[in-house]
Amino acid sequence: MPTITIDGEKYLVDGDQNLLSSCLTLGFNVPYFCWHPEMGSVGACRQCAMIEYKDSEDESGRLIMSCMTQVRDGGIYSVKAEAAQEFRGSIIEDLMTNHPHDCPVCEEGGECHLQDMTEMSGHTMRRYRGTKRTHRNQYLGPFINHEMNRCITCYRCIRFYNDYAGGNDLQALGRNHQVYFGREQEGRLQNGFSGNLVEVCPTGVFTDKTFSAHFVRKWDLQTAPSICEHCAVGCNTAPGARESSNSYEPMLRRITNLYHHDINGYFLCDRGRFGYEYVNSAARITHVLSAQDEDLIGSTADSKDQLHRRVSPRDGVLHLSVQITAAQRQLRRIIGIGSPRASLENNYALRQLVGGDNFFSGLNRLDHQLLQLVNHIQSDKRITSPNTPEIEAADVVLIIGEDIYNTAPRIALAVRQAARNRQKKQAQDLKIPLWQDASVRQLEGDPSPIIFLGTELTELADITATTLFESPDKIALFTQALTQQITGSSNHFPDISLELQKNVKHTTQLLLNATNPLIISGISSRNSSILMAAAELAGVLSDHRKMPTKLYLNCGEVNSLGMIQLFNKKEGYLEQLLESLTDSSGDIPTSLIVLENDLYRRLDTPSVEKIFTLVDEVILIDTLQTPTAKRANWIFPASTTAESQGTYVNNNGLAQRFYAVYEGKDYIQESWRWLVDAVEFCTEKPDNLSPLYSWKHSTDLSDAIAKEFKTLRILTELGPNEDYRIDGLKVARQSARYSGRTAIHAQQHVSETPPVIDPDAPMSFSMEGIHNPNKTPLQANIWSPGWNSNQSIFKFQQQVGGERKGGPSGKYIERSQQSLHEWNTSDDQSIKPTENDNKLQMLPIYRLFGSEELSNQSMSFSEVIDAPFVLIHPDVITQYTTQEGELVDIETNCGVYRAELKSCISIPNGCIGIPFGLPGLETLAPQIPGYAALRPVVTPAISEGQ
Repeated sequence: MPTITIDGEKYLVDGDQNLLSSCLTLGFNVPYFCWHPEMGSVGACRQCAMIEYKDSEDESGRLIMSCMTQVRDGGIYSVKAEAAQEFRGSIIEDLMTNHPHDCPVCEEGGECHLQDMTEMSGHTMRRYRGTKRTHRNQYLGPFINHEMNRCITCYRCIRFYNDYAGGNDLQALGRNHQVYFGREQEGRLQNGFSGNLVEVCPTGVFTDKTFSAHFVRKWDLQTAPSICEHCAVGCNTAPGARESSNSYEPMLRRITNLYHHDINGYFLCDRGRFGYEYVNSAARITHVLSAQDEDLIGSTADSKDQLHRRVSPRDGVLHLSVQITAAQRQLRRIIGIGSPRASLENNYALRQLVGGDNFFSGLNRLDHQLLQLVNHIQSDKRITSPNTPEIEAADVVLIIGEDIYNTAPRIALAVRQAARNRQKKQAQDLKIPLWQDASVRQLEGDPSPIIFLGTELTELADITATTLFESPDKIALFTQALTQQITGSSNHFPDISLELQKNVKHTTQLLLNATNPLIISGISSRNSSILMAAAELAGVLSDHRKMPTKLYLNCGEVNSLGMIQLFNKKEGYLEQLLESLTDSSGDIPTSLIVLENDLYRRLDTPSVEKIFTLVDEVILIDTLQTPTAKRANWIFPASTTAESQGTYVNNNGLAQRFYAVYEGKDYIQESWRWLVDAVEFCTEKPDNLSPLYSWKHSTDLSDAIAKEFKTLRILTELGPNEDYRIDGLKVARQSARYSGRTAIHAQQHVSETPPVIDPDAPMSFSMEGIHNPNKTPLQANIWSPGWNSNQSIFKFQQQVGGERKGGPSGKYIERSQQSLHEWNTSDDQSIKPTENDNKLQMLPIYRLFGSEELSNQSMSFSEVIDAPFVLIHPDVITQYTTQEGELVDIETNCGVYRAELKSCISIPNGCIGIPFGLPGLETLAPQIPGYAALRPVVTPAISEGQ
């Protein structure tokens, strides 16, 4: 490592970093604008000036830009030199000549990098009194505000949006001496990572429009470390909440990125950033509801609906306790249905209450067994599940049947970076530092090979070298052919076309010649053959290379992989529940407890209706009004991720703890607490329920899970727990500048109400406590003296771009090693195409906005979610008496759905693309991959005179 001298002190630094990055790692406050730790240097702003001395006798030195300077062993530099300080001050002054004096009303104020750098550079008085340049702002969609007058021309926005994220509708538009960063025409920014502009921009040009609707200053938000619940990648987030003047309950106001080196790094997708609004939705369940004498409950958001009524929580808990007591006397059967979007603790509490034999996953047979298969595959010693930096380092990427841009967006962003690895290798051969971003990107050459096999490729088409659009069965055959080619067991593949056979040989050579190959697949294709073929390919590739193969498998929902750990066999799916209820119908009364799940999204509607008719009552614990809520007799309001503490397990098998940001309003609480409350009300205290009596903290459940399940024993190592203290104090969720605690309700009274006590976490719902728990996973408020913006994250890293000082959050679950050959494929459900001229096989397609259940309730998403549609090949459309854009009826065995017909050349003949989970078609999802017939919608003729 080189040794350099900065302002008279010697330091060891990383020779691969530039001088600016090295200085920031060492703790020096060097101002900058255009440089970004993930995007490197372009030298556009000239703000990071320092002095470099030729040797120890050189007294004047020369001015350098630290972001463009490679550190050299023995180098002598100065941050504090007067010449450097004057130069930095002059740069700021030039930038501020056109910057508006609107800090008090700018939403970036208080967390503005420009404010920080202005103070750091000593520019405290403006001498310029001339006319300022002004611009017209653009409408950029429901997520992003645009205020171009605040721009300082650092070029960060387009460097991220175009170069890093692959967008193409945000440009630097120039005329004369003016530069304008915007779109050619007004309209929504199309890239699914546009929300990162809010954090990438060092000023207030791009701000969070959803936050604007209920804006407060950064220091008035209370925060806690959390996990994004909108997919299974496990991105870390820092939600911010504050109570409103007309309510004592805090409301969730925004989501920001919380740096995690191995998962999300510096960036979030737009679904994760803006999907939080469902928490504040009018469809939230906030009270205990009862419909004792009704078969149906109406909208919980409509207080005029007479089909349900609010009851006291005590009445609801008493009713549930009576059912539990009856079950203990064997006078009633209680069945529990869990959920992949509920935490491990909530699922486990329900399992303990009803018993393992009466606990079901809340998934249909296909989804349940696909997750079991993923769990089995990841237990093979020849396979390793890569983290995000490892994905970015891959030199060949094979994506099999998974539209990762829409199902695991942050992984798609990582794959986009992997496409540059050939370019980076060329730069290293030419001795060009990788942080020299502009120089590296100018190098010519093909991108690293990205091969895609699937039904639809949305936003990665520009970086894929080979794209094969085929049906799921042909994708599986192609993947199996790759395996046979590597093992040498066959060179002839009669089941696939000659063109595909050529691609088999080409792809095989790419994989065998790769230094760091990566395979990506998952359950989204809903085809076990694809999943198994991908695993077998990874296995034989590992055998050939004598080292584990990186295989990333997407599991769908936030806790899918965690929830499936509670099931030791291929049993526990909803079809088995239906079979069990049918066989035991009428034996004894049955209560069904549904935990944070909408069964109509899991199983075909007739089967769900039959389940409801076979039980005597339905008890729902959930966050939102759903079709299942309308069939429940009792409804209990459950906490969302931001309102609770628990554990999720992501696609890699990383168990992470999330903490409550605030207490839910009215009677909202964690699902497990409703169950524990009911048990405590029971008149009898049976031994089999004794653990529930002792659960007072969320970590009590975590410890119980770890004791019972070996794979989850690492839960005891997550933390810190509720008894953790720093110098005898809890960690404060509110900043030291949190304001208005008495004034916010001054129209009612000026006394301050005591803060709620958190029984689960070593954190307070107040400003009292430790504000900088830097070396723990509890740090969510990214702030440091002189660094009020999110740029201060480097103060909490071991080195710029490295791990957090508190170490990585989360622990990997410990699964016993198993071989792929031990998996019994005879039980797998995979629907095969049949000869049928009248029906089309339904294939799942996904959308970033519209396919995930919770975020669909976010207000801002209403503008970006598509109306119901289906995709079909243009050649197939000609077989129908209809045209693209017209409405068609989709006839299935379980009902008829209406949607707009759209053409798509990637959809195979004989198939129809169904948007999975899209509002209006969500109950069609469980029937995929089944078959459907298309019928044109016949418009009644209008007779003359009508």
